[in-house]
Amino acid sequence: MASQDFGESVFLAPTGGSSLPSVTLPMLVDFLADCEVLHRPAAVRRTFRWFAAVSRESSTSSAPEDVGDAHLLFVCRAGNAADLLRDKPAAFAVVLVADDEKLPLDIEDVADRLIAVRQRDRFSYFIFLLQSYFMHLLVWENELDRIVMRQGTLTELLDASTPVMKNFLFVSDNSFNVIARTTSVEPPDDLHRRIMDTGCLTPQMIAEKRQRLPEKKFYAKEPSDLTPYARLSHPIYLNHTYFGSLSMSCCNLPLTEGLKDLFSILMRHAMPMFERLWRSQVKLNIPHYFFFAKMLEHAPATDEYVRAQLALAALDEQTQFKLVVLEIDEGTEPERAALVTRAAAFLNQGCAFCFAYQTDVLALLYAPPSDARLSHRKTVDELEERVFEPYGVVSGVSGIFERITDLDLAYRQAKLALGLKNTIESELFAADEGTCKGVYLFDDALLYFLVDPTGKDERFMRFCFAHTMLQKIYREDQENDTNYLALFWFYLHSERNATAVAQRLHMHRNTVLYHIDKIQKRFDFDLSTKSARDRMLLDFKVFFLTTSHESIEQVFAEAHGGAKGD
Repeated sequence: MASQDFGESVFLAPTGGSSLPSVTLPMLVDFLADCEVLHRPAAVRRTFRWFAAVSRESSTSSAPEDVGDAHLLFVCRAGNAADLLRDKPAAFAVVLVADDEKLPLDIEDVADRLIAVRQRDRFSYFIFLLQSYFMHLLVWENELDRIVMRQGTLTELLDASTPVMKNFLFVSDNSFNVIARTTSVEPPDDLHRRIMDTGCLTPQMIAEKRQRLPEKKFYAKEPSDLTPYARLSHPIYLNHTYFGSLSMSCCNLPLTEGLKDLFSILMRHAMPMFERLWRSQVKLNIPHYFFFAKMLEHAPATDEYVRAQLALAALDEQTQFKLVVLEIDEGTEPERAALVTRAAAFLNQGCAFCFAYQTDVLALLYAPPSDARLSHRKTVDELEERVFEPYGVVSGVSGIFERITDLDLAYRQAKLALGLKNTIESELFAADEGTCKGVYLFDDALLYFLVDPTGKDERFMRFCFAHTMLQKIYREDQENDTNYLALFWFYLHSERNATAVAQRLHMHRNTVLYHIDKIQKRFDFDLSTKSARDRMLLDFKVFFLTTSHESIEQVFAEAHGGAKGD
């Protein structure tokens, strides 16, 4: 250990460089804070893994083979500093200058690689203190590694850092909820006590836009009206997605560049735990976000990949979907967006994936093949009750679709509905039907989209009419030798005159009404609303346009002879 007059190497470090501590130049400056500094070089980035104390008689010192000279720190007297640094051109030195000494002139050419301090105590005592500092950091980093390796908790990681950093530390997620904190240091002020009591950052802190920081950038705030202590935070990004932040109140140690470097060491060790936590949260809340994002961007994907991803999400290939776009930006209104996301998660009896995408929050509703589970009437009622009335957030709703690979088209539908919300409102006002209650269906926007003279995308156009109840009724008529499709057409065409339909099809009027009511209940819609009738008539026009003339003749020839379903 330390000798009376500088032993050759007083720091008996392990031979493996990976087991050594990381001591940066700013951290070393903090260690020397109580010393009288005679010379300090311009700011340079340095990380030391090993130090050697060299006696007056010796001019060199050995170091572990896997510790490069750039990570080597000499502690020496003024008389042999120049020789040591010339011999090791990449090394750095702490030069101890006695009370009766001055810095020698021959160190000028190496002055950018040394710190010179006035030696007040015995040399051996200074070396003991420095060795203790290195060992203290080595024990700390080894403890962090141990916690990570045994898959410990973030709280354990923060508590293990208290002896080194001494300040109050906590972690918040991307919804600004506190998910870990030091238990050995209490919240130092009213601000942090409030954060811990509520479990969430305050609105003032959220307004500071820390989540908008670039990756790998510190967020430092000097004492203010919010708190008498300086604050330091660092955003946590995983796969370039904001996960949360690690924050510190500098209540016991001041905010210095050296403290920032200690903070970075903690961040580096915590990243595997953040990644593990991220995976568990993603699995719980939005299991396959990256798959859905791929579908939203219409990225190339094989059928095998899509089937595998659907299976992982416990979704059958026959699953039906509907997409809701909630017009709220998680980045600008994080607290409100979090509340809306939680509310939307209960849509469709909880069969919904909710996640932020671009500047919106999305809710992907899903259900097994059914006629009414995803009906617009149910969706509108739920959105009004759970989202619009309590939070004032409006929604755009796509049509029902059957292929997850069409998710980008459903997103376009919902965004078009939102883009035309003022037009839809104008129509309702002109018809004296009141106003929408914050929910805008693509079905209501479809006619406006069609009459818009701008170019139409063939894939999107086909998608808009790919899932209609007319197709299902037509298929069932063919399978069951019925003809409800013709009955439905004549009912719409005669402007819901059941008597006229009955006369034309040679049926009783009550039979017509019975079948129409059955269709409405089955698919959960109401033909008394003009928008529903407009959509059905439009679907019939597409049916006439895309179905062969022979098939149409067969349907209506049979209808002229009397409907078979009565």
